Amino acid sequence: MGTVLVLPDLVSPLEEWQQLNVGHRELQIADYRELNGESGDFDQVTAATVHLVRKLPQPVILVGHGFGAFLALNVATTQFGRIDRLMLITPMYQTEKHLVLSSGIHFKSKGSFKATALDKVATGQLVKSTIARDLTNQLMHIQCRTDIFCGEQDRRHKQQAEDLYHRLLEGHLTMIPQMGTKLMTATFDALNEILR
Repeated sequence: MGTVLVLPDLVSPLEEWQQLNVGHRELQIADYRELNGESGDFDQVTAATVHLVRKLPQPVILVGHGFGAFLALNVATTQFGRIDRLMLITPMYQTEKHLVLSSGIHFKSKGSFKATALDKVATGQLVKSTIARDLTNQLMHIQCRTDIFCGEQDRRHKQQAEDLYHRLLEGHLTMIPQMGTKLMTATFDALNEILR
């Protein structure tokens, strides 16, 4: 049977992931409120996600978007054998300060976080704890197939997506026309095609 674990972006609504067609597998959408814990930092979220992956029915497919894609890469570097496949949308494997700050979280109003897992303060704290992390030397530990999806209009993530594709043993890159950083119907169509 297996599980598809979705690690959404911090600023994307959770309900849009319900439309993901996972076939005979169980769909689970990560709840960052539970994973965030007391410390509210990235290491805590990573450790809690690893613990969750170990408890889920195997094989596990990790689907990550934005922040969730970076988290999925972190988890996959230590959980080889447990993760059957990675599916990453607008991924980063290096989090430089300007890339994290350009996500625009500080410009969003508190009301725009009503449909997300964390409020604005917790989201900002978690994002700040990811600054200056680099997975370049850990990517060789990712042994599973990795499907990378990026929008042709997404200048910010396009270069990192292409670099990531070249660094992975089993990387596959799909550019989605008309897509920027936000999810579109075409994004879910591409994911559903693979998960059938």
